[in-house]
Amino acid sequence: MPDFKIVISDPQSIEPKRAKVKVKVNEQVKSISGEKEGKAIPQAKMNEKTKQSLNLDTLVTIEITKQEGDKKVKVKGHFRVEVDNNVPDNEIWISKTMGEKFGAEDFEAIAYRTKTFQISVDQTKATNLIGLKIGDTFDASQILGVPFKLKITGGSDNSGFPMRFDVTGAAKRKILISGPPGFHPKEDGERRRKTIRGNMISQEIVQVNTIIVR
Repeated sequence: MPDFKIVISDPQSIEPKRAKVKVKVNEQVKSISGEKEGKAIPQAKMNEKTKQSLNLDTLVTIEITKQEGDKKVKVKGHFRVEVDNNVPDNEIWISKTMGEKFGAEDFEAIAYRTKTFQISVDQTKATNLIGLKIGDTFDASQILGVPFKLKITGGSDNSGFPMRFDVTGAAKRKILISGPPGFHPKEDGERRRKTIRGNMISQEIVQVNTIIVR
């Protein structure tokens, strides 16, 4: 079974506030296995004032623009917020591993509340999701090591066919549909017969879409 990719969205992060911050590698922030490869959510330490000024809850995104040859590329990292009032105002501490991802140990960046990000889940942990359905809620601490709950909103299989909430089971089926997921009509009332997956997660599902539940 291939690794699951879990897409996590924050429904309360509509127009996140963006601000410049100082980012530093600090030995007090320990590296987590798999964080650089997107298989774990790394930590970011900041004080309460900085957290409030960015209107953060659980997650923060740090973003820089780098020059690579003739092109400018954006490098992003998504982090779990940990409050530490020893961190100076308008500063964020990250692990050495994540500093390597950004290519520096001390740099300026844009920080904002995370809207959506993706994380890979190992096969052994992904088995805990088998049998769950669209609309079900699960404890992310058991799979991702983060203290919040996630609600399943959809997903897709290893051939790219989307799951539909209104089709029972896990099987692949060809049905007549008039809207997403699986079909985006160009005209009012247009319907097409499309192949989709049912609403239950099976071993063929490779991406699961979720939202944070508070």
